[in-house]
Amino acid sequence: MQKVQPAIYSSLLSHRAHGRVAIPLEPALPAPVPAAPVPDQRQAELEQDLQLARDLQQGLMLETVPRLPGWELSAVSLPARELGGDLYDFLAVNDSQGIMIGDVSGKGLPAALRMAVARTVFRAEVRRGQSPGHTLAAVNNILIEEMPQGMVTMLYALINPQTGMMQLANAGHNYLIVINNQVVEIETSGVPLGVMEIDCYTESILQLNYGDSVMLYTDGVVEATNEHQVLYGYPRFQNLLQTVGHLKPRALMARVLSEVRAWTQGQLKHDDVTMVLVRRRLANLLDEMHSIVADVVGPMTADEWWQSLALVGASRTPDQCLELLRPLNEMVASQFGRGIARELQAQLRPVIEEYRLLQSTKGSS
Repeated sequence: MQKVQPAIYSSLLSHRAHGRVAIPLEPALPAPVPAAPVPDQRQAELEQDLQLARDLQQGLMLETVPRLPGWELSAVSLPARELGGDLYDFLAVNDSQGIMIGDVSGKGLPAALRMAVARTVFRAEVRRGQSPGHTLAAVNNILIEEMPQGMVTMLYALINPQTGMMQLANAGHNYLIVINNQVVEIETSGVPLGVMEIDCYTESILQLNYGDSVMLYTDGVVEATNEHQVLYGYPRFQNLLQTVGHLKPRALMARVLSEVRAWTQGQLKHDDVTMVLVRRRLANLLDEMHSIVADVVGPMTADEWWQSLALVGASRTPDQCLELLRPLNEMVASQFGRGIARELQAQLRPVIEEYRLLQSTKGSS
């Protein structure tokens, strides 16, 4: 009889056992490769990440605007893209209030990263408590080493809230503007940060009187272009401030933004637009209340009401001013409606409480 040769298997597990032949194992299938995200999904994820980054960037700046008794402070920053290169900051420095505005070269994500570096370095140097000129010089020398590409324009001012004295230095940024009965640029400047080493930037000192406002802004305001590629320009900006400079910071910024949007037909894509406005409140609480009422209902109507209430040239304590809110509310509601009346009350009450705080602070000092 012919012998049958056993099957030979390459697998080590293949063998004869108890008269049965083991079946060879099949090679393992490779693990499935996850499908690559489709382009639309990638784009959606990128847009979501950019929106989150923008929210974080805006939140960092918005949360820095402080409440300073006797002063009004307001700020706005609108990036041309999802992320911007403009920055502003408020920091308490000893007994003064520090205010900074800056503009990083470029746009988008690269500018936003440089902005974050510049803001971090600035905050660290401000805490040393040096003058604006020495602080900007220190920031500049660090940025030369840490941020070799790109430059930053920056203006840094210190305000003494009690005296109204302001000390400032400017590293290549737009001039600070003082608004009272006139619109005046403070022509202090220097080399932008990150260009060359500086020992100390030139400083200026000015006195802010009651009712004075100062405007800090980036070049996105004056370099806005219309459909004919014509710049909005500083002369138009100056004329606008001359016309509406009496408005409070929030209302004044809203008016400027409205004008710039109208000039660009609503397309603020040319550059980031950033403004910081600081106003010293009037010394007399009644005068400050009159200015707020005038902004809401108009100067002539406010004058008539002040005459009818025998408040022209008068002075009242914060408690007495609180008692005036009821007749004022009735006047506003009867002529302009309860909505405007509620808006005015919402503006007047915090101001009265602020003057009360100032009065108690002076009394204890």
